[in-house]
Order: sequence, then structure tokens, then C-alpha cells
Amino acid sequence: MAEIAVLHNTLDFHGGADAVCLAVCDALQDSHAVSLITCSVTSPSTLADRFDIDLDTDELSIVTPPGGTLFARALAGAAPIIGSQLPFRSAVLRQFFLQITNEYDIAVSTANEFSLPLPSVQYIHYPQFRANTNERRTIDDHVQMKSNSHGQYDVDMSSSSESNSTLQETGIESAEQTAPTSQAQFKKKTEQDKPDLDDRLEDVEYDNPNNNTAGNSGYLNQIWTRLAAPEDGMSVSNSTQTAPATFLANSTWTAAVIANRYNIDPVVCHPPVDPIYGGRSWDEREDGVVVVGRLAPDKRPLDAISIVDAVRSQGHDLHLHIVGTAPDAYRDYAATVTTEAADRSYVSVEEDIPRSRLETLLCTHKYGLNLKPREHFGLSVAEYVAAGMVAFAPASGGQVDVLDRQNNRLFDSFEDAVMKIDTAITTDERPQLPRNRFNRDRFDASIISHVEEMLSQ
Repeated sequence: MAEIAVLHNTLDFHGGADAVCLAVCDALQDSHAVSLITCSVTSPSTLADRFDIDLDTDELSIVTPPGGTLFARALAGAAPIIGSQLPFRSAVLRQFFLQITNEYDIAVSTANEFSLPLPSVQYIHYPQFRANTNERRTIDDHVQMKSNSHGQYDVDMSSSSESNSTLQETGIESAEQTAPTSQAQFKKKTEQDKPDLDDRLEDVEYDNPNNNTAGNSGYLNQIWTRLAAPEDGMSVSNSTQTAPATFLANSTWTAAVIANRYNIDPVVCHPPVDPIYGGRSWDEREDGVVVVGRLAPDKRPLDAISIVDAVRSQGHDLHLHIVGTAPDAYRDYAATVTTEAADRSYVSVEEDIPRSRLETLLCTHKYGLNLKPREHFGLSVAEYVAAGMVAFAPASGGQVDVLDRQNNRLFDSFEDAVMKIDTAITTDERPQLPRNRFNRDRFDASIISHVEEMLSQ
């Protein structure tokens, strides 16, 4: 039995990265002693229930830096002004961890990349350091991939549909390229019926280590990079000033960003999402859209309201459930979403609901929608698929993996989203992807395998 430290900067944003953190702890608990090193206000047990993870929190050792809870509370309170400060949180956590590394055999980071003085397995949702480097901007939209025989990123376990085709890139053609006539006709009709309809997604900057806001990049990120980032080209087979590391990425898109930024070829390991089964057949489901995610600008729930407004203007009696958490960092924005929803009888907002209620919504409604461009993976989109819904998402980021490059489910503009949802309702399109594409057993086996391999060196 090994002593394993799981590094996670904070659980306070209640997102997919936090679900991965707890899933990793759960996967490793059976064979090893696991300690969670974090600065969080949120307890693991609270999130384990929300994400339906059977984690033994009594056996999980929580290690927090001195004053860590106050530190987390202060950053949460200031987040509406200064942003999430995730790279800063990570740098602080690493400085604390350096003082106690001799207590552990191996580290597993679920908070992206670090330079660490002991062997590690590092799960990267999106690189947090080197944000000011000169990386190719085209990665945001079109990730060029080579075939497996020429160095394509390894994927631990693909779905059957994924294994039948070799991805040449994770980008996808725009709707204008694939269906110009129907797109133009729909645009004309929409403009006639609703002249004030915006033709683009809500223009909101969101937390991303590549933007120049909130101290996540610029000179501040250069400081955090010097303090905590791994060196260029670091891999399992070589070491820097520290120790060997295995790097995992949550999607092929993220893997390409990592390769560009660090000259590393990570292994793609999609997050865990088990099938969600309910008692209703497709014909018995409600004609409604469910949007799951924290009530924050990056998730763009206000766009979801506008899209449902537009689809309804085409004659569909469609309703919308916005479901999520409202962390302190986004409390003002969450209030705006609630106000907008209150003006519409067909829109409801449900905060901090139990897992049972979420699964009921997913299994009794037909459509799931995500609005965040360049989502690093898209856990909510994967849950829509797992629940047997027809899911829609922006044609960028890791969501292309999740929806298996289905052009009729991926959109690149406001009007494209409206058109594809309208078409799906009109033609009664059914789910096409298997519910178990990202099952938890696959994820657990991958994490355990990488940790055991590192321990054996």
C-alpha cells in the first residue's frame, strides 16, 4: 500500500475538474492510503453526493495548508472582482506541498500540471501555466492530428464509434460549409420572424488561462509559471529538477494544447460518466431542454434562454430547465440569470439540487444543451448522452470528442444552434450515441494503471 497525495487546488467551483478529483480518490482508495491536498471551503462529501461518487470520505485524509480555509474563503469572496485565480491557488498549494512531500510515495494532480519533486501522474483539464507563451491560436478551433502510426495522441479506451474512424483533426466544418442552403433559408426566416434576434453567442469573456483577465495570464501568470510549472518536454521517461511524470489529458483538444505548450504528448483519458437510466421511453419524455452547469458567465445560461426563445418562435412548445450551482464567485451573475428566467413561464432555474432530482430531469427530457465554447471536455454534455438525451454543444474543444463529431449536434453560432435544435424537434431525431461511452470502470482502470506503473519504477 502506497501513500498517495492527490493535489487539487480547490473544490469550490463545483465543476467537472472537481468530479474528476473525487473519482480519482475513489479509484485509488481500495489499494492505497489517499490524502487530498487542497484549499477549499467545500467538503468532499458534499460534492461526492452531487456527482454520485461512492467515495469513502471518512477514510480520505484532507490536508490543508495553515490558514487554507480562510485563504479559500477570501479568494471566493473576491472572485467576482479578481477572477478565479486558479494558477495562483495552484502555486500556493505546491509551495505548501513541497514541505510535506517526504510523507508520500507518489503525487496525483487533478488540478493540471506541476513541477513536483516526487513521481507523479498529472491530469490536465487545461494547462494552467505558460499562458503568455506564443501558442498557435488555431488550436482553439482546429486541432491538427496525425494518424496513430505518426504520433497521434494515445487514447486509453475509445468508444466503438471512435475506434472505427481515425480523427485527422478535432475541429469540425461550419454549418455554412455543410448545409449552406438550409442555413441561409433558416436565417432569412428567423430574421423575418424575430428581427432583434442576435446572430452570435453571448459576448462574454470567461475564465480561461489564455485570456488576459483576472491575473490568470500576463506577468502574474509568468510568476506562477516560474514557481510551479514543469519544464518543456518533461515526460514519464525523463526528469527535470524533480521527478518523472505521466501526463493525462481530458480530450484530444486539450492534448493538442498541452503538446503545443510543453512539447509533451499526453495520453487522452476522458473523465468518468456512467450511464443514467430512467423509466421513460423517448415518446414519453418531455419536449424540454436541460442545461446543467454552474451559473457563471463561461457557461452562458443567458444564451440558453435566448436560444429557447428563438426555437419557440418557430412554433415549438419548448421549455427550459437551468440546473446548477451558484458559487460565491458568480453570485451576481446567478442573480441576473434568475431574474431573466422569472420573466418567462417556460424557464425555471434550480440551484444546488440533489443528484436524484438532476437524474430525473435528464431522464425525463429530450434535449440537453451546453453553450460554453472551447469546453475542455464537457462533463454535462457527456451526462446528457449518458441519460439518453439528444445533446447539443459548440463545435469546439473537447465537446467534439463527447459528441463524436456529429455535425447535426455541434453548432458554431447562435443561429446554427437554433436551426439544429429546431430541425431535431421537427424531424423527431433520436439519440444515436451509446450511453456507456465514458463509463467509470474505464476511467478507474486507466488511473490505477498509470499510478501502478509509476510506483513500479
